[in-house]
Amino acid sequence: MRGRSDAGRLTAAVRDPRVRGAVGVGALFLAVQLLALAAAPRLAGSGVSYGSGGDALVPLVLGLAVGTVLSLAVVRYGASRRLVRGVMLASLGAAQWFTVSAFVGPVAGAVAAAVGTLLAWRLPRPAVRNAVAVVGVAGGAALFGASLDPAYAAGALVLAAGYDAYAVYSSGHMLDMADASAELRVPSMFVVPTDERYDDANATVTGGGTPAATLLGAGDALFPAMLTASVGVAAPGTLAAAAPLLGSLVGLAALQVFVHRVRGVHAGLPFVNGGALVGWLALLIA
Repeated sequence: MRGRSDAGRLTAAVRDPRVRGAVGVGALFLAVQLLALAAAPRLAGSGVSYGSGGDALVPLVLGLAVGTVLSLAVVRYGASRRLVRGVMLASLGAAQWFTVSAFVGPVAGAVAAAVGTLLAWRLPRPAVRNAVAVVGVAGGAALFGASLDPAYAAGALVLAAGYDAYAVYSSGHMLDMADASAELRVPSMFVVPTDERYDDANATVTGGGTPAATLLGAGDALFPAMLTASVGVAAPGTLAAAAPLLGSLVGLAALQVFVHRVRGVHAGLPFVNGGALVGWLALLIA
């Protein structure tokens, strides 16, 4: 009887849209980490980086600032959606190139990145956007992971987590950026539909307030993967990178539990970055 009861609970859990969404987001999150971890040493070995030490912090901050300004320009000031979408897709294409070129070379990488960007532009469906986002986010994480020493990468995670909390709970402009992403239909977040009535124009709820999809911002995957890649480059041939990777997965699991128990929109980086940092610190202490 107990076996049947356990099987029933397992079946119910699998059917629960919250569980399916969490598992789907977790798989995409892990894919970004592993791809960035594989690409970063190749980029570093071929000299593709922003320098050494903390030099990459400047382009990292500038890139995030530009993305924020473009998103807010659409929602708050009615900027041309076509222009902003084009700029964002071009940036995404460059990020994809870093990932693919690390394995197949610059020319084939450029062709693959162009195809991925074209698909994201012409077929902005969740499956396409998620696939393109995985490659693009992994490329950004690999590039900065190849450029930043782990200590600088860890510092970036601390600052990003603080900014994310401020942007969600204080200024609220992170919500505007999420709205801009939905309007522009660019792969700037991961979307895992959990309801057959899912509407791409309204990815948060269906009738009756039931969650239609589980969402995770691209930045929530970028930053912990950046630390994982940085540790992988600094300690090649070891399992050191597993520490921040596993820590970030624990943080992601905690985020999913928190989101489903506490209503409202919540900052993800304090959870995932916090987990990655705890894993990295445990590695240093061990």
